[in-house]
Amino acid sequence: MSTLFATSQRVGRTIARLRVNSLSESTMAELRAALTAHLQKPEAPMDELSALLQRVAREAKDGSLRPEQLLLIFKQLWNSLAESLRPQNPEQFEKVRERLVTVCIKAYYAE
Repeated sequence: MSTLFATSQRVGRTIARLRVNSLSESTMAELRAALTAHLQKPEAPMDELSALLQRVAREAKDGSLRPEQLLLIFKQLWNSLAESLRPQNPEQFEKVRERLVTVCIKAYYAE
């Protein structure tokens, strides 16, 4: 067995043991529902969604999620929903996603 292979095996076991922090199931369900509704009507006002994203950011901070972890969770959820809903206008879809990412970042660092 090569040294490189043995090292990669140890690193792989270490990474597998690391606990990845995440958002609660109820928060993920609420976020999934809100993003689905927003994808279906992207022109709708964002007040409720913005308020939800602020709560999500607060939960992320309280749960010791780093901002990049929060954004990764958000983008994975957004992309999985977008794949299933197949937005009609990809450019509008991307603009909405960018705007929501900005809301997430601002909410994370607000307080």
